[in-house]
Amino acid sequence: MHYTSPSQETMYYGDATHRPPATVELMAGKFQCQYEEGNLRYIKVGNTEVIRMIYSAVRDHNWDTVSPEISQEEVLNYNDHFTITYNCRYQKGEVDFLARYHIQGETDGSVRFTMDGEALSTFQRNRIGFCVLHPANVAGITCQIKHVDNSQSEGQFPTYISPHQPFKNIRGMQWSPLEGIVASLEFTGDTFETEDQRNWTDDSFKTYCTPLDLPFPVTVQKGEKIHQEVALRLEQAPTDISSEKEPLRFTISKGAIPLPAIGIGQSTEIEKLTTQDIHLLQSVSFAHYRVDVQLYNSDWQKAWLQAVSEANTLGWPMEVALHVATDTLKQISDFAKLATTVTIKTILIFKQSSKVTSQKLLNQLLPTLQLHFPDAKIGGGTDHFFTELNRDRLSSDHLDFLSYSINPQVHHFDNQSLVETLQAQSYTVESAKQFAPKTPIRISPVTLKMRRNPNATGSTSPPTPDALPPSVDTRQLSLFGAGWAVGSLRNLIQSGVEAITYFETVGRKGILAGSQMTSSSALFPAQPGAVYPMYLVFRFLLENEGGSVLPATLSVPWQVEGIAFRSGDESRAILANLQPESVPVGLPNNLFTRMKLLDENNFEVATQQPEEFLATNYKKCPDTISLPPYSLAFLRSEN
Repeated sequence: MHYTSPSQETMYYGDATHRPPATVELMAGKFQCQYEEGNLRYIKVGNTEVIRMIYSAVRDHNWDTVSPEISQEEVLNYNDHFTITYNCRYQKGEVDFLARYHIQGETDGSVRFTMDGEALSTFQRNRIGFCVLHPANVAGITCQIKHVDNSQSEGQFPTYISPHQPFKNIRGMQWSPLEGIVASLEFTGDTFETEDQRNWTDDSFKTYCTPLDLPFPVTVQKGEKIHQEVALRLEQAPTDISSEKEPLRFTISKGAIPLPAIGIGQSTEIEKLTTQDIHLLQSVSFAHYRVDVQLYNSDWQKAWLQAVSEANTLGWPMEVALHVATDTLKQISDFAKLATTVTIKTILIFKQSSKVTSQKLLNQLLPTLQLHFPDAKIGGGTDHFFTELNRDRLSSDHLDFLSYSINPQVHHFDNQSLVETLQAQSYTVESAKQFAPKTPIRISPVTLKMRRNPNATGSTSPPTPDALPPSVDTRQLSLFGAGWAVGSLRNLIQSGVEAITYFETVGRKGILAGSQMTSSSALFPAQPGAVYPMYLVFRFLLENEGGSVLPATLSVPWQVEGIAFRSGDESRAILANLQPESVPVGLPNNLFTRMKLLDENNFEVATQQPEEFLATNYKKCPDTISLPPYSLAFLRSEN
């Protein structure tokens, strides 16, 4: 078998498509911000973030985001003002749209973003135009709204995640993100409204064009022109502004959180596990094995018996997601007859044609399921986004738990946006507990990509031979993917979930490549038989059954993630650098005495010999460690 050492980009973030974009630091009076590939990000006054991002988007009839090609880009950057111009060509399927953008930042603290676009083909769209992201920490802050009819109202950015738009029919808005700072926005060219993007684990609220109350998709005729403007103004700011950066520290608080049940999903790509796969998987003490059973498929029995064999071999109880259609009681009866030779720990109930488990379906199935599976916990919710459960809140009076899935790539797909979603995962749990305070919350599954689109209004073209399936992301096999998993674990566990199911066992959506992968593909450059770095995260965390998590915080967001825990008789932690440059991290005094880094220098050895990597060659742990780009640090105390 031909062997090729992984490139630095493969080890860092999967492939070159995920390379961090170049950024330009800008000033507009007292505003400071970053320009990045047509977007303005992190618009701040000192250390206070006012706007997370201003960008323009083209969304097709299925809500897929059409990636633009930027040309004729010119950035004129001065000490306290700037001018940026560029073209964007949006092409995907029938969509062909060309836009010219102009961004002007002035010394008085005003920023104007203008779009002049033209359709070069006739196509259907759900949205074309500007979006403004407000950081999630404005939750609870009052906002003055100017409506399109020139009336005014006052509202608040919601504290708990709002299922529907908190602000509608917007022409302008004004708010104070911090005492002494006042900002305003004015919109031209369309009607805008605000939604709570925390529903999809975005760390933001979004004010966007074209209200969702209007019919969509809409046909855009060839030659049609679209003009929009967004004007941001700093209305008030303190004379003295501090931009001093805080040192990054990893802090552990008193107390302990019982480790929730952490499981993994069955592979949807590899039909049968090999002996080597089984050995690697059995070395991780997963609490359950999620298997999806589509009872409406004619061949579900064959797939189910294969899953039962795998679960029994691995020694893991099952989390069964039952997907039903019509004749549900007969389907459940048939399933129960084939489910007597495996331990079923939990059952999730979903209906093929529904986004959320209906009360009618639960009333129909619960008595039968409880009769056949008296020892199993039975729950419902959604197999899709938290959004669906939040908008159609299911009564949990007779359920053992509520469940929903998480993925970080609904609206944005770059590394930094994925990092921003990590804290927002905990917001969904807090909001779920607010409307179902007595019901345990289980997250199943957590994946890097959307598994399927519940809001598509039309068919989706199959992937071409030179493209990965839409549910596959090369960051799965990378250091960045492992670091993202660390952040997800910390935020979900510390929010108090009962259980989490992550990813799949083997394949391109798994935690190891699987020995059946015959060669390393340029599209997905995994080494056959190797584990992915995230495998090492789960193995280090779950090496001993039970255990507890120590409440931990990072003093600076979005640079480093970390989780601390008790495993057996020792304290452990995993730190992950999520950035392309080295980052120093201060550690709790004298808690961790030994450490080992996983970075580009030992990536190959660690992913091919995971047991030896985690067991040997730990070094003395200093009070402050410097984490190389995208590296992970495995920390231990003395036994």
